[in-house]
Amino acid sequence: MKTGKKERVLIAIALCLCLISGIAVSAIQTSGGQVKMTEVKWYTTYGYAIDAYLLVPKTATAETPAPGIVCCHGLLNNKEMQDLNYIELARRGYVVLAIDMLSHGDSDIVSASPLKNASVYEGALFLNNLDIVDKDRIGIEGHSAGGANSNLACTMDNANETRIIAAAFINSTDPTYKDDSGEYANIYGSRDVGVVAGQYDEFGFVTFNEDGSQRPTRDYIHSAEAQSFLNFGSYDPTAPEREPNTIYTEDVDGEECIRVIYTPSIIHPWSHFCKRSTVATLEFFDKAFGAPNPIPADNQVWQWKVFFNVVGLLGFVMFVINAAILLTETRFFSSLRAKEDVKPLVLAKPASKAWFWISLLLGAIFGALTYLPVVIAAKGFPMGPTPLGQSAVKGVSMWALACGGFTVVCLIVAKVLAGKDFQAPGLRIGLADLGKTILLAVTVAAAGYALVFLDDYFFHADFRFWVLAVKAFEPIILRIALPFMLILCGYYVVNSVAVNCFNYCEQGGRFNLAILAFFNCLPTLILIFLQYSYFKSTGIIRWAATNGPMHLYLVWLFPLVAILPASAVISRKIYEKTRNPYLGGLINAIIVALISCANTVSYL
Repeated sequence: MKTGKKERVLIAIALCLCLISGIAVSAIQTSGGQVKMTEVKWYTTYGYAIDAYLLVPKTATAETPAPGIVCCHGLLNNKEMQDLNYIELARRGYVVLAIDMLSHGDSDIVSASPLKNASVYEGALFLNNLDIVDKDRIGIEGHSAGGANSNLACTMDNANETRIIAAAFINSTDPTYKDDSGEYANIYGSRDVGVVAGQYDEFGFVTFNEDGSQRPTRDYIHSAEAQSFLNFGSYDPTAPEREPNTIYTEDVDGEECIRVIYTPSIIHPWSHFCKRSTVATLEFFDKAFGAPNPIPADNQVWQWKVFFNVVGLLGFVMFVINAAILLTETRFFSSLRAKEDVKPLVLAKPASKAWFWISLLLGAIFGALTYLPVVIAAKGFPMGPTPLGQSAVKGVSMWALACGGFTVVCLIVAKVLAGKDFQAPGLRIGLADLGKTILLAVTVAAAGYALVFLDDYFFHADFRFWVLAVKAFEPIILRIALPFMLILCGYYVVNSVAVNCFNYCEQGGRFNLAILAFFNCLPTLILIFLQYSYFKSTGIIRWAATNGPMHLYLVWLFPLVAILPASAVISRKIYEKTRNPYLGGLINAIIVALISCANTVSYL
């Protein structure tokens, strides 16, 4: 079989897609050159370094200082998750500092978790030292744990003789309702404060009726907590109820300030991928500070960044597949090349045909039933330092390993049922070729990530869609990811063997790969459906923080909805040209480990 020409063309297209992605993303983030975007890193008062994107509009100068806003992501995320906010705020003339919290992204990893919670205030201090920033108009905005950071920043600011924070926007987490004595109070003083309280937020806005029953999250606005916030710290159950999505003003300490609660019909992670949430952010800061460059709040361009990020993501996947195939044309790796394209197996026995479907169904059921118990047993919540550095990745990796073990059992049954008709092309491999397979997998993954680092260096861009991101990382992440690569081989290599050596057959016809890709992610779809259909119908989440943060564990499944079927496609396309199931499986394990470890919280 002659390969090479097609792969070279596809690699060229992939490189063009990655380049187009970076150029377009850069143009959008800089508003066509009207905003200067740089990556900065500075040492905080605690002695740890925080990394951030600093976006400075041309109109912000020492002579004409602009309002400054700190944007902060949530737990297990990074600064790029705030792209919709930092793009739109910078377009409107604000100086924006989008930070990586400590232990996240490119900031320093800390062993004492409370330190990371001071990150937003450190960002405010940074802006306060810039002569291009109006010192009377410094705001903070944070999603989830970033919102909790923002609450803490206000408390820390209160302890200073001169406050530096003038406005706070708390996105997808509760504001502070009470003082240290447990009484409703206005801890924000005369600052302007707004809140995004999604009607289906999994993590916050849990309130209770007078009889002690939990109030549906969508009815949060009727709670004493919400009403006390909108009434600037006081609560009178006989007073007229204040409404959501309405800005209320009051004089506090001689200054007019605002309170507002926005209640879009969204879930927690959707708030950092949502036009309505972004409208709320823009409206709030326009009311609080006045946008230096007024643009209607619903005029947004960040969605185009998403589009071109996805273009780059597709280019990345295309490059990885075709680079793996093309390199088998070289003399060194030529022994890994198949003599002809691999054809689907013909399952001769009725029992084997039936087991194809039964095993897929059993695998989906096993995955759905074991996910929460395994992650809970693995102590997946990132409470503090762990031997592997990342509790969240450890929890999901242990589940993947369990699913891989169950798959091995299913493959053994398939072999027994096939009897003397058993075929598994490519299952056996010599030690020399196995060594070359490992080397080729590492080479391809490294080459793919070289594209990621180039886009990051030249364009401050990566390849992402919502909660799935292929991004550049600090060297320490590679060390953290290495053991997870080995653990994930227990799933992705085994899954590749199943998808290709056993299940690449005439079952399903031309839809065989689509069927296998669907069943790969079916456990995640089952759990997500059960969680959110119940939440939608009752207003109360099915799996909450009853045995560990199960609601958080369910959110971790969102990127797997894309990763798991994509892994089947990647391994199949490589297998068709190489008859080697291990190559695609190893590449998947390496890349998924890097994706996971670069996009979460680390404690060492």
